[in-house]
Amino acid sequence: MNLDQATEFINSYLDAEYAEAKALRSEGDAVLSERQKDSESHFLSTPESPMFSVIGRRPGYTDAELEEYAQTLDQVARRVLFMVVEFEHKERGAIFCGYVSGAGPTITGAYELQLFIQEVGGKPKIIAQYAAEILKPAPPVQWTHVQGAEVSDPGTPVTARAFTEPTFNPHRLDWAATRELGNPSH
Repeated sequence: MNLDQATEFINSYLDAEYAEAKALRSEGDAVLSERQKDSESHFLSTPESPMFSVIGRRPGYTDAELEEYAQTLDQVARRVLFMVVEFEHKERGAIFCGYVSGAGPTITGAYELQLFIQEVGGKPKIIAQYAAEILKPAPPVQWTHVQGAEVSDPGTPVTARAFTEPTFNPHRLDWAATRELGNPSH
């Protein structure tokens, strides 16, 4: 896997997650279940390192309840992909990390998650999620393990591709510093 493939895979996941989040507020159980399966197909979930979608609701919403819930679709946004960094991990080899925003329109300018990607069985999979510490936003951003494998030290940045600069200043500064680590010739 290379940086382009990792980026394409992360964007595929972000599209699937967004479709799931919209279905949560506007579609019946069958459609929501299919959207959840699609987003979860991007994860490597094992008994030792489980991963699952955190999007959910109780089953059996009526059409009237869904119609009312659909009024809140404006509270959902597709996450922004800020940057993808390739690391050389001492045990895993090449791993990729996508830095992504929050999933609501008011938090798409700030980091929310790191998605760690690794090739498994010839296919890219999200092996871990880390969340940005909201109480410690100053560079460098502090990250907390959320689910999946623990990647406490991703290793040395090999390369980075920046897409969109965060608007939240501490994250913007961290983004610029991380981008430079992955592109030392710039």
